[in-house]
Amino acid sequence: MIGGRAVVVLLHSLQLCSCFLFSTASLYNSTDELSILDHTNFTTSLLGSENAWIIEFYNSWCGHCIQFAPTWKLFGKDIRDWQHTIKVGVIDCSVDENNGICREYEVMGYPTMRLFAARTKKGDVGKDTHSRTVEDLSKSVINFLVEQQKANNGSSSWINLQPYQGQIANAWEEVPQSAEHTVIIIDSGDSTVGRSVMMDLGGYSSVAIKYKEASEGDANRYGAVYPIVIYVDHSGKEEVVKNSPTTRKELTEMLMKKFHLQRSMLPYKTPYTGMEDESTKREEVEGGGDGHPEEINSDKLNYEDDLPDTAYTGEKKDQVYMVDIENAVRYAVAHEVVQHKVISGHSLKSLQDFLDILVKYLPMRPAVHNFLTRLHEYTLSQPESIQGETLAEKIKSLQDTDSILPDHQSWIGCQGSSPKYRGYPCGLWTTFHTITVNAVLKDGLSAQFNPKKTLRAIHGFVRDFFGCRYCSEHFQEMYKVDAESSVTVPDDGILWLWRGHNKVNKRLKGDQSEDPQHPKQQFPTRSFCPSCWNGETVNEKEVLTYLKAIYSKGALSLKGTQAILGPMKNRQAKVKGVLEKHRNENLSLKKERYNESLQPLNASWGFNATDISLCVFLYGLSTVIILSVYCVVVIRRRMRRRKFIQMYKEPYVGDQPYLPFTDPFVKGRFSYYILTRCGYHHPQHLASRNLYE
Repeated sequence: MIGGRAVVVLLHSLQLCSCFLFSTASLYNSTDELSILDHTNFTTSLLGSENAWIIEFYNSWCGHCIQFAPTWKLFGKDIRDWQHTIKVGVIDCSVDENNGICREYEVMGYPTMRLFAARTKKGDVGKDTHSRTVEDLSKSVINFLVEQQKANNGSSSWINLQPYQGQIANAWEEVPQSAEHTVIIIDSGDSTVGRSVMMDLGGYSSVAIKYKEASEGDANRYGAVYPIVIYVDHSGKEEVVKNSPTTRKELTEMLMKKFHLQRSMLPYKTPYTGMEDESTKREEVEGGGDGHPEEINSDKLNYEDDLPDTAYTGEKKDQVYMVDIENAVRYAVAHEVVQHKVISGHSLKSLQDFLDILVKYLPMRPAVHNFLTRLHEYTLSQPESIQGETLAEKIKSLQDTDSILPDHQSWIGCQGSSPKYRGYPCGLWTTFHTITVNAVLKDGLSAQFNPKKTLRAIHGFVRDFFGCRYCSEHFQEMYKVDAESSVTVPDDGILWLWRGHNKVNKRLKGDQSEDPQHPKQQFPTRSFCPSCWNGETVNEKEVLTYLKAIYSKGALSLKGTQAILGPMKNRQAKVKGVLEKHRNENLSLKKERYNESLQPLNASWGFNATDISLCVFLYGLSTVIILSVYCVVVIRRRMRRRKFIQMYKEPYVGDQPYLPFTDPFVKGRFSYYILTRCGYHHPQHLASRNLYE
């Protein structure tokens, strides 16, 4: 009983721990004042909603998204009281389950901010906003809402941001019955302060605020310092606030204090997180095998050379792992590419070229290589365009026992201190370096080898498919400067990518996207490659040798890769499987030996199963006949012996001998001698003696 309780407590503890680990994968959590959306609640929250939405489509590994997350959190807090009209949401497009949504809404880079009007319908992809500060984002929201209301796309539940056209004395007209106070805010047409204050206080039913666009008459009457705040009582009497604040924050605080408003009066809870925060639990923590050499060494890589495949023993600090490459390839192909709604034109050509260099130059396990080969052939068979959704289904259908794109495995060399750090970008850089190095090692001596081909394919993929838009733009700028002009011989491609990677590390050093436990630095470090450094300068010849050594096919470690034939089994199942395999091998061996024993007979005489059966039958029949003959002979001998004994005891029957002289037994000399010795002296016998001698 106690043991059972202990197990339950342990499982519950592990579940809580796993939830905590998963929750760190997202850039947002339940403490942020916004709605966390995913594939389970995105459609129901957005489509048909009376509220407008502003949603950030982000990627948890994207460096620019990591940088922007604090700003978006502040923005969510800044307009948290605007929920009566518009809500703030986020969705993580790095999660596989959300991929279909991000594809449907044509998200081509991260972060992408979209504004959606009330009663959004399926197929409406929203309106982009490129604002990057809290203030600019708030202005974008106000302008969007005004634009939608002007086009009659708003909702009756929204705060009316259209200019008030009536007389100030008539401000109480068309005011909700719950209102106890009415305020007119006069502001210039190019300002959003007045409307922002209206949004801040729009959730309080006791206050009605109207916006009036400033005119020349208002300037003459009230002055030209905006915004101007006017209280209007039930009788229509005006009270102009003298020296009123000019900033949104101060103006909102003044009105809340004036009318004794508190945020606890709002009809919704704050902070607002919308749906339950389940999207933060999407990061999978999968085992990558239990590290047994027999499983690791069972796989050989796709192309042969004079370099042996290695296991995980003897690894160094700068070890390159196959599991990181497989994770990067899987995410690039099965997530980033298929997220595009339509792949056509130069994007389709980029995909075909990228798959081509993966198949030709990237060392992979045979089943993974077979899968990418089939996928490459499929893309080549689609010359015009491919639907992202169709490609996603094709990727599933191409997988079988000898054609596999492994599911996500635990990172090793690219493991970050938190799921948002390193991971896919690190794995993609590792893949790029491995391609450039092995392309040279495999075909670098060929006269037809083009050192720019691999870099062009890498550049095309980054330009058209890499989700971090900010990172993609920097890579394109870097490529444009000198990639085509500086790469002339095979080794130049390896060195250009190495220099580019170090430029990125230098630019991102100290950035918010930097893993604090893995700070950005120039590679290789002095501790990894002492010979690569001459004081403060780098010896590129030694660097080239070093890069070829660590990224070559023979240097890759298969540690952590999952068994390619299926999921890992528990220990008991493994033992059972080994025993079953051994038993089957023994049965097969015995069968082979039996067949070999029959082979000479079959080869010499041409006997079949029927012939052998007939032989066995005849053999049995012959045995029965021989036994029968033997029995007959034995019986006859016994009968003769019985007659002899009877004759010895009674030689005469009356005056006649017991046996006649014609009896064969009497004819022989030996028989005659025996009879004589026994006293058998019949005259007829004696008279006939000469006849029988």
